[in-house]
Amino acid sequence: MKHTPFEEVAAMFEPLIKSQIKRYHLTNHFDQYYQAGLLGLWKAYETYNPEKGQFSSFAFIHVRGRILQELRNELKRQEAEVTHDPHESLTFQHFSHQDRIPFLEDESLNLYLMHLTENQQRWVVHRVFHMNTEADIAKTFGVTLYAVKSWRKAAIKKLRTVLNTQ
Repeated sequence: MKHTPFEEVAAMFEPLIKSQIKRYHLTNHFDQYYQAGLLGLWKAYETYNPEKGQFSSFAFIHVRGRILQELRNELKRQEAEVTHDPHESLTFQHFSHQDRIPFLEDESLNLYLMHLTENQQRWVVHRVFHMNTEADIAKTFGVTLYAVKSWRKAAIKKLRTVLNTQ
């Protein structure tokens, strides 16, 4: 890849950056996250070692990681600016700030999560939205890995049932 100018690499991987932005529904701030994706691609371009695998896989990891890091930073900035949101969902009032789902404005999400127990909701929030491992979730809540896996299994089963009845 070092023989190819970065401008060409950026043009080749533009669909990857755009797909990650769309995947995480970040199109409202497209330029901000596109820039983050380019920075991730640049980092991959600069540190790529051909002996360690394909560039496309390496670029994907860096682009996705940089976009998600930008999202986390943005959420922290928003959280610091807002002291209390009167529209906050009642479903999550008993959770700490780290248990909350980004962008709770999407009320349809609450329609699915209301069918889950508190622990199942925690699994969804921490695994899916915060991308913590199940071992990390177990450590956070002081339970066994087996317990977290049971939360996952039950949550997926309930969500499938809810999705199939609609």
